[in-house]
Amino acid sequence: MKTGIKTILLVLLFSALAGCGAVEPSKKPQAQGSQGQQQLQVDPELAAKVKDMAKAVRGVQDSTAVVVNTDISTAVKVSGLDRFRLKSIREEVHERLSILGSEYQIHVTTDKKLFSEIQKIERQIEGEKTDPPKEIKKKVDKINEDMQG
Repeated sequence: MKTGIKTILLVLLFSALAGCGAVEPSKKPQAQGSQGQQQLQVDPELAAKVKDMAKAVRGVQDSTAVVVNTDISTAVKVSGLDRFRLKSIREEVHERLSILGSEYQIHVTTDKKLFSEIQKIERQIEGEKTDPPKEIKKKVDKINEDMQG
């Protein structure tokens, strides 16, 4: 009689452990996959508008921009004597872009290397040959980190 009860308890224990273990791992990858797909939103129209707004600032020769989710990353090209006013040019571009809304986090740089990196990402987004969304987001986050603002 005691061995029968022990056997039943063991069977219930193993079935409960096996049932919980099989269900839990299958839920986690699905949730992560759906977050990854929803995580990247690129807005080329807003990026074009940002480029035009940045070019309108005195001293800016060229600009490039990428909008990923709520991050606006823009780089401006400044040359000649205007290079002495880099900080004020960055501040003016940031101020003009801030009218787009407080929901956006704006990043502005005058660094030539970051300009070319943002331009590469912009071309990838516009062209047919694009990196996976995770890679684009990772690159943009790295650039924004390098800008520190």
